[in-house]
Amino acid sequence: MKSRIITSAALAAAMLLLPGFVVVGSAQDRDRDRDQLKTQQQLKDQDKLQTKDQLREKDQLKEQERTRERERTREQTRTERPEKPQHERAERPERGGAARGR
Repeated sequence: MKSRIITSAALAAAMLLLPGFVVVGSAQDRDRDRDQLKTQQQLKDQDKLQTKDQLREKDQLKEQERTRERERTREQTRTERPEKPQHERAERPERGGAARGR
């Protein structure tokens, strides 16, 4: 009988003390969780910046490649169909109403 009373008293005391530890533990847990969230957010922000930089560089490389491709195409066109010298070019009639001679 005495052991039951002692056990009950110990259990009651433990239950009373436990919420205090839980509150302290919870505050520490919240601080730790908050710090982890901050760290995660900083990493995400850093990743976003790196991703933006990578996309910007990728776009620049694509534009450079397009420019090179256009230049290659022009060069091929010139070699396949060289331009006529100025004196061999056909003269084009002037455009507009005045040149037609009404």
